[in-house]
Amino acid sequence: MKIFLKKINKIMNKVFDQLSGMNEQYIQTAIGIELRRNKIKFMREAGLELFYDKHPIGLHELDFLITPCLDVKNPLILEIKVATALNEEHRQQLKNYLRSASKNETIISKASDGILINFKKSESFVVSAKKKKEIPNVQIEAWNLNKNKMTQTYSN
Repeated sequence: MKIFLKKINKIMNKVFDQLSGMNEQYIQTAIGIELRRNKIKFMREAGLELFYDKHPIGLHELDFLITPCLDVKNPLILEIKVATALNEEHRQQLKNYLRSASKNETIISKASDGILINFKKSESFVVSAKKKKEIPNVQIEAWNLNKNKMTQTYSN
């Protein structure tokens, strides 16, 4: 998935450079445009049935479902956030989606990988004499769910 992640990193930074601080819906629209330009096939707002004990309990729309392309072998879930930074709530949401994915009877059932992408809500405009660890403008984390255990496979 290295080739795909490199391409995604480039796309997301391009979108951030033009739309930083904007609403998530505009960022998602721009991401869709860039994915098409880069010949990355996807479904936007794909329906995912959520399950409890093998019973459907609700429906959620994924931001993006990426279909196999480049060096991605199976579909993967791409969730977009606009926040100060990625947090445990975002990771839990992705885990819940991946856990339910296998119970769906569509192409989504093959998804065991997901990527969280956060567009920093606001840029840093003040330069301090003290250097502190800066969160990147576009934060990307790739995760894999295997036997109900989440493992981080990439972080920029």
